Amino acid sequence: MILIVVLIAVTSGLFLLNLNYKYWKKRGVPGPKPTFFVGNLADNFLVKKSLSDLYAEIYQKFQDSRLVGIFKANTPVLIIRDPELIKDITVKSFQHFHDNDLFLDKNIDPLLGRNPFFLKGEEWRSTRALLTPGFTSGKMKWVYPSLEEVSRDLVTYIDKHQETTSFKAKELCMRFTLNSVGACAFGLDAKCFEEDNPEFKQIGDRFLVPEGFQAVKAFLIRMIPVLRKMVSFRITPKDVEEKLTNIVRQTLRYREDNNIVRNDFMHILYQMTKTNSDFKEVDATAHAAGFFVEGYETSSVVMHFLLYELAANRRVQLKLRQEIDKAFDENDNTLPYEELQKLVYLDAAFNEALRLHPPVGSLRKVCTKAYTYTPKEDEMIKSFIIEEGMIVILSLYGLHRDPKYFTDPDCFKPERFLDAKKDSFKYVFMPFGEGQRACLGQRFGSLQVKIGVAYIIRNFEISVNGNTQLPIKYDPVYILTLPKEPVWLDFKKIR
Repeated sequence: MILIVVLIAVTSGLFLLNLNYKYWKKRGVPGPKPTFFVGNLADNFLVKKSLSDLYAEIYQKFQDSRLVGIFKANTPVLIIRDPELIKDITVKSFQHFHDNDLFLDKNIDPLLGRNPFFLKGEEWRSTRALLTPGFTSGKMKWVYPSLEEVSRDLVTYIDKHQETTSFKAKELCMRFTLNSVGACAFGLDAKCFEEDNPEFKQIGDRFLVPEGFQAVKAFLIRMIPVLRKMVSFRITPKDVEEKLTNIVRQTLRYREDNNIVRNDFMHILYQMTKTNSDFKEVDATAHAAGFFVEGYETSSVVMHFLLYELAANRRVQLKLRQEIDKAFDENDNTLPYEELQKLVYLDAAFNEALRLHPPVGSLRKVCTKAYTYTPKEDEMIKSFIIEEGMIVILSLYGLHRDPKYFTDPDCFKPERFLDAKKDSFKYVFMPFGEGQRACLGQRFGSLQVKIGVAYIIRNFEISVNGNTQLPIKYDPVYILTLPKEPVWLDFKKIR
């Protein structure tokens, strides 16, 4: 009897799974044929490719479609290919898609769970409004002297280790960004240039790496979206949370007891705890942690890819050095904030590195209010409803390398971002997101990467070391865009 019940249950389950796989066919939406149980993401399930790589492959296969229907396990998901539709989703009809796909319960993960990226609805809106004043251009001028000092320390660090001649680019950049974040967010010396394994580096090495069963749960939730409603998980390891909490608590109390004011992000958070009764110490810690993870890890990823592309493209490196040298020479061997903003070729190279290697390979939105998709006249699709709760994917890997928008898309050509040319890339070039959900910390991240690279190119000629495995392949597991094998760079002192 029990065997019969089990067989009936399994048969019914298989029937329902197969029936759901007809979801997009019924609506006339094109898409690849799904595989039983894993849908269209088998290679990610087998840890062969990242989700973003798979989304890009599907994006490229359906060149004539504005959107593509796929399945995560048996859950229908949409990949959006059309810039007009992307603009509608991120700007015009934002109220229909105002939440990101990922969700963290702040009772389970108190730090990242309070980050605006993970917050939903009105809580996201109010938190973002509260934090936005901390990222104005005026606040960037506040912290710029600290970034200059850390950049000079970076040059000294490379000089002192010239006997090695080569560095792992990501580790070098992470030491730089950890020191920058330590100074600009916490008002502390992270000591990443003085010590091999300081506390800030220990925290950084483990922050975005869920451990043990938490990692398993995170993987399953990515693969099977329906589990989001049933399973909670945390990204921040418990001991990392405790260390950051102690650092913030001690810093806030020391400043209060000694009446210390510094031009940094911690001062802004301190003021919030005094002027807003709803803003508690745990909120200050959470947003300092958000600044920490976005400021050190995302920026170090971007910076090391930019250095790699400059090392691999000598013409671009020489042209950039001419621009940078001119700025330094005209300002007594310094690079003032206003002068950094004028370096148009540095900005173009920065954007081109972001195009080729966006820190996240895809943006994942959730439909928060039913949306009616109206096809164009030449489409074979009928009008249909994007239902509340459905995930929509914007494939940055796909968009950023689409020859329809970028000629020679696999080549590093900063010139494409010079002058008015970059205006034509709206809604196809979105490394920091788009619309109201765009990355809040992008101004600080861009600033620290540019000044760090400027000091390196001013003082060193860089080239790709033979230990670098080419072509670069991305890690299929890590949450950000990162090579499976480290990029090694050689540094030759020129000044």
